[in-house]
Amino acid sequence: MTYDIGSEQARPVRPVSDWGVIRAKLAPPRLPRGVVVRPGLLDTLREGRGRRLTLVSAPAGFGKTTLLAQWVQADLPGRFAWVSLDAGDCEPERFWAHVAAALAVVEPRVTDVTVAGLRARPQRTGDVVLPLLYEALAGGGEDLVLVLDDYHRAETPEIGAALAEFMRYRPERVQLVVSTRSDPALGVARLRAGGELVEVRADALRFDEAEVASFFDGIGLAGLTPAEGHQLAERTGGWPAPLRLASLLMPERGRATFIEQFSGASRHVVDYLAQDVLDLVDPATRDFLLQVSILGRFTGALCDAVAGTTGSGALLADLERANLFISVDSTGEWYHPHQLFTEALRVELTRTRPTLVPVLHARAAAWLEAAGDLEAATDHAIAAHDVRLASRLVAGQVQPMSAGGRSAGIRRWLAALSWPEALRDPELAFVRAVAASLANELDEATHWLDVARSGDPLALDAGGLPLGFRVDFLTSVMGVNDVEQARAAAQRAIDAAPNPSWHGIALACLGQAQYLAGQGPEAVATLRVAVGGISDANPIMLAFAVGNLGLAESAAGAEPHADPLLDRLTDVLRAAGADRSVPAALLLLAQGERSRRLGDPQGALGGLRRAIDILEDMPRSAWLANAFLLLAAVERLVGHGPDALEAVDRAQGILDRLPDPGALVARSTELRAALAAPVRHAAEFGEELSEREVVVLRLAADGLQQREIADQLFISYNTVKSHLKAAYRKLGVASREAAIARLRQLDGAPAPR
Repeated sequence: MTYDIGSEQARPVRPVSDWGVIRAKLAPPRLPRGVVVRPGLLDTLREGRGRRLTLVSAPAGFGKTTLLAQWVQADLPGRFAWVSLDAGDCEPERFWAHVAAALAVVEPRVTDVTVAGLRARPQRTGDVVLPLLYEALAGGGEDLVLVLDDYHRAETPEIGAALAEFMRYRPERVQLVVSTRSDPALGVARLRAGGELVEVRADALRFDEAEVASFFDGIGLAGLTPAEGHQLAERTGGWPAPLRLASLLMPERGRATFIEQFSGASRHVVDYLAQDVLDLVDPATRDFLLQVSILGRFTGALCDAVAGTTGSGALLADLERANLFISVDSTGEWYHPHQLFTEALRVELTRTRPTLVPVLHARAAAWLEAAGDLEAATDHAIAAHDVRLASRLVAGQVQPMSAGGRSAGIRRWLAALSWPEALRDPELAFVRAVAASLANELDEATHWLDVARSGDPLALDAGGLPLGFRVDFLTSVMGVNDVEQARAAAQRAIDAAPNPSWHGIALACLGQAQYLAGQGPEAVATLRVAVGGISDANPIMLAFAVGNLGLAESAAGAEPHADPLLDRLTDVLRAAGADRSVPAALLLLAQGERSRRLGDPQGALGGLRRAIDILEDMPRSAWLANAFLLLAAVERLVGHGPDALEAVDRAQGILDRLPDPGALVARSTELRAALAAPVRHAAEFGEELSEREVVVLRLAADGLQQREIADQLFISYNTVKSHLKAAYRKLGVASREAAIARLRQLDGAPAPR
């Protein structure tokens, strides 16, 4: 459900335009001083045009990014889309949002269609966005290149499958280029065998002797002899990163001895970075570099906060100009350290000042939270082992991220919060329960609710809600699959509600339990009070109550008080970006029942199917089972017997796995028996009523006249008369009233209202 149970105010899902697209990631980095022009590799990259994939695969520090940046900036000005990926892009919608934003730079038609698709179906981003991308890119235009740099940081099975599909069906004018430290799961061997792959690997990226000499000439260390170039190439294996390290460490005198002793093995590289490089800078700069090494990227202001200093912006600019393994993005604001350099600094920081590490992470978390970068703040709060701060930050993001299909990020955080104190913490246990319930993992959610109950029931969260109330409220919402449990928890929440609005929300949960238990009149009474008590400022929960009220009124045959609110709240949820929430689905179900009641079965079918499309993201819920049963009733009404039976089967498959789905089991049995009625007709009379004859009789039982039946079924008046005449004959009756009575007797259940 996409409301925030930690606050009385609703927190709707953010629109895609507000998602964290980091514009700095959409441009290649600036080329470093001394970059070596590599015409052979550039020619190889050019050969990728017309192939399905251009792959640049090599370990860290081999110059993959530099090569691609050199190529696109020299060959493809204005005709390339670039995405620098990181671990945060493992969420499909975040990955594709960045891809779409990058493509939009060179193909403006991409933006609107992909944003619309992302917003409509965030849980199924690849399914929706890919066709829209194909359509937007299919038009005429110049060839363009899409570069996915550091793909290994974001790769997941889901992203890999979608990218493989994009690779297969993208327009020919789009060249896909992937740089990675390890081969992606994109069928590389098959592409190679089919001649559809161009690849640049570590062996090709290694500097030869001439390129080593060219590199040193470019950075102002001319005069390297062929023998020295050969020795450096041999000792480093042509690995560009250690060569740059060697250029920084190489003394003015004793060059030959230095080269002879220098090694490109990873251990030596880290040792040099941790010891010799830091020895070259003044103590204040050394201390600064050690402290900010906990950051993956940083600005001057962030470094000031973490290091407890001032003037970091100017220092970073000096370090970048000195090529000290720090690069700045195209905005000139965010800096990125070389990964090997950062790893070495972290090793040295942990070795020399281990107690400072959590303090630095806590400072970073505080600054990033204030700056609005909650995801990065959460990572640092976890690294600081600050359970209170991490719990609060995760709690504030679990609802919108889960509703937006980004549950993988939530699971990553909760898995990282694995030390004993974090696993025992009641507040964090409640957050874990919320995340599990949103993923429909009800057994896990129940476990964490039990842990949460060990805490102080009066402990307040940031929104002022007591822990005991939150636990009972979530139990009542989650207990939709166990009606008795939900009813008991809702009653406790009602008793503990801290204010009238939350009292109304708790009443809505009780009313839902009563509706699912088959207590229609009681549910109507409870839900009408609930609707009157919930604040308009909380449209998510108001929609939850109104949707259930509409369903309960329909089931009880009560006067439809909910009808005037259904359409208005649907519009409100759509504007809030919550049009794929459970409350939105409940509104659609109630609208479907309203259409059926008003004699518009086609409208009813449309609303019910849209609701099912939303609820199928929660495949083990009584909400979905009830939706299938409502659909079956309307399919039966319009004579779609096989479709109705299929819907009943889908509902029953869900109900069989639920602990106590209330009256839904009886409703399923009733519908199945009614669908079998024509067979009983055949057994008793020797001639079966057709589905259309049954439909006509049922509409007649609803009070429709023959011309009204004809209009509803889009058939002629004479056809209706023929169906009724045939039904009278098969049932052995002579009047409309007798036929209706006989049909109901054989069904063993009343005709649908």
